[in-house]
Amino acid sequence: MKSFFPLRRSEGATLVFLIAFAAFAFIPEWRTIEVGGMAVFGWLIAALMLISPALALVTILRRDGTGGTAAGARGRESGAGGEEGGGDA
Repeated sequence: MKSFFPLRRSEGATLVFLIAFAAFAFIPEWRTIEVGGMAVFGWLIAALMLISPALALVTILRRDGTGGTAAGARGRESGAGGEEGGGDA
């Protein structure tokens, strides 16, 4: 069965990494070990909450090939100004 949204190799690798990291973070032993006054489980979940959106953003930006420029910035370069042709004025 062909998928509706094709998954590239980098996106698949990102997905596998995040699932593996989540599985690693939920190991029961991490709940009893403390580092800096907080359980290792808490540190790992906090890292997962920071890493997953950042990694997803990097993966999406690399797929689009924008190189860090937003889609709106590219639209304005071609003459599609925000104030022309629309507004409540």
